[in-house]
Amino acid sequence: MFDLMPFRRRQHDVPDVFEGFEDMFKRFWEGSMFPELTSEENKWTPRLDVNETDKALEVVADLPGLDKKDIDISLENDVLVIRGERKEEHKETDRHVHRMERRYGSFYRAFKLPVEVKSDSIEATFTNGVLKITLPKTEEAKKRIAHITVH
Repeated sequence: MFDLMPFRRRQHDVPDVFEGFEDMFKRFWEGSMFPELTSEENKWTPRLDVNETDKALEVVADLPGLDKKDIDISLENDVLVIRGERKEEHKETDRHVHRMERRYGSFYRAFKLPVEVKSDSIEATFTNGVLKITLPKTEEAKKRIAHITVH
């Protein structure tokens, strides 16, 4: 008779599986080379795209809320470094903050370029919170591209 009755567990008897997985994931990555996966501090990492054409590499980064003066770009031993800081705006008001998800503070992105570039011809533009860096390839790097015909 009891087999035909619907069975419902009370909510407090069911463990929060997702919370357990999240805790396990955070413990796994602690102290790793991917600290942004576990950090709850005010750190943030801008997202970027890296594209390659026959003539150049192009890096596009989303940097909302920054000014040109807040960004520093350098090329050090074939490693492109983008650093900057997004400052938090503090306004004295009588508002009560219910949720704050936007991240503030300094950031640092660095990655090794896959090809040699002409360091004296690099161009960077910053428009509407989007940074675009064009890194022209050296003639030697351009020659390394092999186009293969599929038969």
